[in-house]
Amino acid sequence: MHNIKANLYPCAHCSGIGSCNNAANGQSCAVCIKENELKGKEYIGIPCSVCGGIGQAEPKTERINKRIPALLGFGVVFILIFGVFLAAIFKSPYFSEVLAFSGTLIGTILGFYYSVRSKET
Repeated sequence: MHNIKANLYPCAHCSGIGSCNNAANGQSCAVCIKENELKGKEYIGIPCSVCGGIGQAEPKTERINKRIPALLGFGVVFILIFGVFLAAIFKSPYFSEVLAFSGTLIGTILGFYYSVRSKET
């Protein structure tokens, strides 16, 4: 696994408490009620839907920035493999070029991810 550090900040929705009390009279808000899959409108002290009840939240942009490189790498690998299969099925005259390009790029992407993993252990 990658050693990814999460930067947690006090949750602004629940003021770092962990339970939502943003509606009238200290009741939980409609968003937290819906996220906790509860029926009804008046609840007090249910877990905050933003931080999951721990009182600290990670910014959404930070979570996205940590996941995009891996998703992009896997997406490119699958598209290239699909392209090689299409070139083979349709007997493309450029199959050897497609295979050479795809193989090099797939090897580079896989080598990057496995080399990072082996350096961390």
